[in-house]
Amino acid sequence: MKPMCLLPIALIASFSLLSPIAQADTYTKEEYQQIFAGDDTYKQEQAIESIFFVGLNDPSTYQSIKTKIDTLLPSAKDKHVIDNIAWLIKGLGYSGDPQFREYLNQLAQGDTHKKIRKYAKRALADLSKFEQWNPILQDKSQYNPEQSHRTNVYAAALRSDNLELMRTTAKRIANERLFDNYMLQQLAAQLSPMRLIDDNKLAIDTYAWITRALATSGNEDFKADVEAVAQNAKQKKLRKYATKYLAKFY
Repeated sequence: MKPMCLLPIALIASFSLLSPIAQADTYTKEEYQQIFAGDDTYKQEQAIESIFFVGLNDPSTYQSIKTKIDTLLPSAKDKHVIDNIAWLIKGLGYSGDPQFREYLNQLAQGDTHKKIRKYAKRALADLSKFEQWNPILQDKSQYNPEQSHRTNVYAAALRSDNLELMRTTAKRIANERLFDNYMLQQLAAQLSPMRLIDDNKLAIDTYAWITRALATSGNEDFKADVEAVAQNAKQKKLRKYATKYLAKFY
C-alpha cells in the first residue's frame, strides 16, 4: 500500500468529505432551519457539508431536514429531487440521533428510488458513528476562544480516543490545508507520545495521516516531528510512510 494512497474509510469515499466545505461556524441554528425550509438545493448541500464536523446539537435543525425529506418524497422521480433527498439523508446520518434510526431504516427498506435506499443505508452507518463522535465534537472542556469553532472541533477530535475520528480529522486538515500554527501544534502533540499506536492497520493509518498532514504543511518548525516518526516509530510501515513524507517535505 503506497503512502499517498492510504486506504480511505467508506464514509469519505461515499460522501466526498475531502471536498471544500463551507465554514461550519458561519451558520446559526436559525439559518440552518431557514435553509432547509427553503428550496435552494446548493445552499442545502453546503449546510449539510458544514454539519459534518460542526458538532451541531440542535434537534430542531434535524427535524427540519426530516420534514424536507417527507415533503420531497412524493416527487422523488425527478433526478434533481432524488439527489436533493440523498443529500438531506446524509444530514440525518450526521445527527447521530438514534430517534432517526427507524426512519432511515424505513427509507432503506422501502420502495423508494434505489439511490435513496442506498444513501439511507449509508446514513444508518453514519448514525452509529456520529452517535459516538458528536459528544466528542461538542466537548468544550478545552475550548480555546481565540481559535475558530472549526479549529476547536478538530482539536477535540484529535485529542479523542477514537482512531477513526482522529484519522478522518487528520485527512480533513491536510486536504483543507488548515496549517496555522495552533492546528499544527495539535497534530504534533499526537505524535509525542503516540497514545493509541499498535500494530493494527487503523492505528498505523491514523498516525500516518497525522504525520502526512504535518509534512504537507511544509512548515520547517514541525519537520523534526516527522523525522522522529521516521526514525523512532516501532512499526516499520509507519517509519516507511514518514520517511517518504520527509523525502517530499511539501
